[in-house]
Amino acid sequence: MKNKLTKTILATLASATAFAAAGHSASANDITIKAGDTLSQIAEDNNTTVEELVAKNNIANADLIIAGDTISTDGVASQAASTTATATASVAAAADENVTASTSDDSANTQATTNTNTQAQAATTASTDYTTYSAGASGSVQTIINAMNAKRAAAGLAPVSYDASLAATAVSRAQNAVANGGLPTGHFQQVAGPEVVAIQWSPSSVVDAWYNETGMLAAPAHHNWLMNASFTKVGFGIVGDTIVGIAG
Repeated sequence: MKNKLTKTILATLASATAFAAAGHSASANDITIKAGDTLSQIAEDNNTTVEELVAKNNIANADLIIAGDTISTDGVASQAASTTATATASVAAAADENVTASTSDDSANTQATTNTNTQAQAATTASTDYTTYSAGASGSVQTIINAMNAKRAAAGLAPVSYDASLAATAVSRAQNAVANGGLPTGHFQQVAGPEVVAIQWSPSSVVDAWYNETGMLAAPAHHNWLMNASFTKVGFGIVGDTIVGIAG
């Protein structure tokens, strides 16, 4: 019985070691930014904070990171894997101390192995939310960007990313529209760039309104704006019940 339990414990320790090694491999010090990554998500994934990443990498604007650039996490993410491996090894060691007590150790050791397997499965199957493709957008603007990217994804198009400069222009255009009591100056001439406008639509419903040309002028201009394959970035301005989007 003791030999059987000892073999089980050794198997558990081997599983824990493999799990810890897998965690360390996945959290290398250098992270290559992918399209759609945000600094906050990178910080969460690597057991650190946005402030630490900004200081470590001399990032000038935490709301703007560039796909293809490399961010150093200084190895902080490996701490979580080490903690998991230590906890798992402790469970196996406790079972070993009681190996001669009674045959009930079989059940305890089996539970320790089950716990380790459950942890490993959770680490493997954890999913990432890919519905958010912005860096700096929040609240109502984020709602619009997510809805727009959902439409684009369904059509096989690449997502657009939030752009602070375009957002600033969009806010200015929305203010101009409100001052005019309607559309912003030069809207039909697209003087500010590829622009869409909606009045009296909420952030949660405006994308459907544009997509379906609901109550819109100059159809199918709004639908085509949402589904333009050349767009890679976007900014939105919301002033009262007027929403302006500018893409590039």
